[in-house]
Amino acid sequence: MTQGVASQAAHENGVAANDTDKRHIHILIAGAGLTGLILAQGINKFNASPEAATHPVKLTYEIFEREPFVFYRGGGYSLTLHWGLQVLQDALPKEVLDGLDSCLCNPHFVETGQTTDFQYLNLRTKEVVVRAPMPKVPVARVARTRLIKLLMQGIDVQFSKQLSDISWPADDRVTAHFADGTSADGNLLIGADGGKSAVRRILCGPRAESQPVAVKAVGLRCHYPVEKCAKYQEIDPNIVHGGDPDTNTYFWFSLLDMPRPNSDRPLAECYITVNWPFEDDFLGKGKPTDVPATRSERIGFLRDLAEGWAEPLREMIFDLPSETDIREINLVEWTPEKGMWDNHNGTVTLIGDSAHAMTPFRGEAANHGILDAGNILDMLLGKKGSGSSDQNLEKMDLKSLITAYEDEMIERVGPAVKRSTQACLDATHFEKMRSGSFFVSNRFEKKVAEEP
Repeated sequence: MTQGVASQAAHENGVAANDTDKRHIHILIAGAGLTGLILAQGINKFNASPEAATHPVKLTYEIFEREPFVFYRGGGYSLTLHWGLQVLQDALPKEVLDGLDSCLCNPHFVETGQTTDFQYLNLRTKEVVVRAPMPKVPVARVARTRLIKLLMQGIDVQFSKQLSDISWPADDRVTAHFADGTSADGNLLIGADGGKSAVRRILCGPRAESQPVAVKAVGLRCHYPVEKCAKYQEIDPNIVHGGDPDTNTYFWFSLLDMPRPNSDRPLAECYITVNWPFEDDFLGKGKPTDVPATRSERIGFLRDLAEGWAEPLREMIFDLPSETDIREINLVEWTPEKGMWDNHNGTVTLIGDSAHAMTPFRGEAANHGILDAGNILDMLLGKKGSGSSDQNLEKMDLKSLITAYEDEMIERVGPAVKRSTQACLDATHFEKMRSGSFFVSNRFEKKVAEEP
């Protein structure tokens, strides 16, 4: 990246381009998903604050996305934000934060102060197998698509930028090379490019490969009449899920966009996943059952699985239109370890799914990614780990800062990856579902040291 482009990027990201007396850290963000956008918004918020004028560090950034446009690969599911919610709120500029309520899956539930338990059902009888009270902590269920759209507000994402290589022209510089022949130069490259991270692959080589979990899954979006969803809400206002004791199939139904009672919108947007153990003798077959190849085969397979379920659970599957787009979900895990990659004097690191791939069965992945972004931002601004004096910030050692970030992140997420995998396996083995399962226990606590 030329100096002219660097100056333009600095100006466009809310700081004066002539702040030559400040320590300038230009950040290259690879990936415009949840964590990358939160980091960018946090920088925007800081740069627009009165504090930025006198702060000894000037932060600028560019953000790159490998896909040609947002939601190229879908992404229509929901996220449960709990202990990461406050970190998210602290990172966002007011004009973005004000729109967070528009991302709620069931705004009426939140606005009326309703509560519910986390309950796992027997799909064949509809009886509650395990019930766990929800903790009294702030929780927000949000639609990922709407949240991403909100987080893109004011962010200039460069699309179709597939990372092909990384080089280091100097000890304190890093260059990102893209498949289209262009490149960008900065002080810190942050890999926020998801579970198939190119940054991770380049840094870790063969050890970057995620490991599959022995569970197959499919997911789909659908629209059901509000009246029908109201019937489902008699079971639970937000989520209906459980297991089949005969097949070990796991079923999840959740609301993505439930109209308020006074709305004239006739349909609610919903999300369904179906999971089953990838092991011998599933459905009495001698070998593991993979995801069917075609759309018609997939809808037929789901209807076969749901045939013996109690109503209205059965109709949730049988009422799906035959043209429903049913996509395979690859459930994988990747656990970071100390020494697994070289951060090259603090010029490159990983956050979010790039740094720790986990299944969604405990609702932790997004919250850890949010905390990753918040921690790096706080450390760069001297709020955590780098010392708070202006002199310390001017002499900031990115190597020590990024190493400290990685050490904390690795210690925090290692147990979380294991918990999420075990929760996935428990949910798809009906007899393992007890109150002590990681699928149910302490879902919204930010644990660090506990091992499964």
